[in-house]
Amino acid sequence: MKGSVFNGFESYVEQQYGLHVWQQLIEEIESENNGIYLASDTYNDQDMFSLVSMLSNKVSKPASDIQKEFGIFFFKTLFSLANRYIEHIDTLFAFLRAVDDVIHVEVKKSDTSAYTPAFFYDQPTENELVMRYVSKRGMCFFAEGLIIGAAKHFNTPAQISQSKCVHCGDKYCLINIKI
Repeated sequence: MKGSVFNGFESYVEQQYGLHVWQQLIEEIESENNGIYLASDTYNDQDMFSLVSMLSNKVSKPASDIQKEFGIFFFKTLFSLANRYIEHIDTLFAFLRAVDDVIHVEVKKSDTSAYTPAFFYDQPTENELVMRYVSKRGMCFFAEGLIIGAAKHFNTPAQISQSKCVHCGDKYCLINIKI
């Protein structure tokens, strides 16, 4: 996972829980880099899972909620990085389709070793989009948070739920978005 995601998580923790909590997490984590994350470098995914789990225990909040809140928080950062590729997009569903079709393609062009989740789309009605999320990381709750952030950005009230989830034993996650 890219260091920029860790840097975003650090900002999220500091803003939500305080610098002292981030420092406690860094002191407790057992990682090769001692909790120092450079934005352009790639780090072990397990570091992020450990940080989320430790924060979950520290603040007595489910890890799924922390991932979702972090996704909402981090959306603006990711959107600003991708904006030049999608500046013409002005609706939530068009943006969500562009994540896999445009943004992830551009990410892989700039970093051939980048790992991005795959999304497959189905739109059963005009007001509903179903995204199949497939990833070895299983960060579907983070993805939900990013979708909530996108809905806010596009000023589109949305209901988001999962009808399938890898954390419940399914092979992939189905994220349902209704506007």
